[in-house]
Amino acid sequence: MTRDIRSSTFYVLEQHEPSSPTDAIPVSFEQAFEEAKKLTATGRAVHVLYTDDATQMQLTRFAEAGIRTSLAPQG
Repeated sequence: MTRDIRSSTFYVLEQHEPSSPTDAIPVSFEQAFEEAKKLTATGRAVHVLYTDDATQMQLTRFAEAGIRTSLAPQG
């Protein structure tokens, strides 16, 4: 069974803000990647949460760009 990468969800959080994943707006990979790159380029610390249907390729792109990621809490 092949995963549909369009169903993966990402949340872009700035690390200095006291927001939680529940405050973040779910976005697609491309939206999250572009937003995280833009924020990182301005010197902001960014943390991207992802759902378990994210692909290794998507996570690798974040890692190559120096963007911290972790699995979003479930529940």
